[in-house]
Amino acid sequence: MAKISYSWSKVKKGDIISFRYPTKEGRIFRRTILVLEPKLRNKAKNPNSDFLLHGIQLEVSNRPITNQIKEILQKAGKVEIVDEEANVYRVVITDKTQQTYNKLKTFIKKIGNFRTYNYQKVTRSQVFLEDLRLPNDFVEELLK
Repeated sequence: MAKISYSWSKVKKGDIISFRYPTKEGRIFRRTILVLEPKLRNKAKNPNSDFLLHGIQLEVSNRPITNQIKEILQKAGKVEIVDEEANVYRVVITDKTQQTYNKLKTFIKKIGNFRTYNYQKVTRSQVFLEDLRLPNDFVEELLK
């Protein structure tokens, strides 16, 4: 298993990426997310950043936050293999972001894993296409 170095300009909807991002207390953790919107204009009344990265958090410090990652990925769209050797996947999301969010709403409410990140802050960190540990039978299914 190995993550693949990537570039922020290439990040798109459906990518499973990891990056280092600080908590409010200043501790820095590696976050792994399924990208729903890579660079969305912040429409808040008093935005502290012009753009936001929206996603579903899957892991923190390489520890899964739920055992339902496979279900989340399948619900979001069609899972495909980017690199078989490195266990890197992505999700082909054909729906608009709001439709994808609505499909995942039950997981989001139960797990509380929808996140937005300050784009300027997040892009200071290196980004990787992240390897995921998925069930063997599911990976075999994807290989067919």
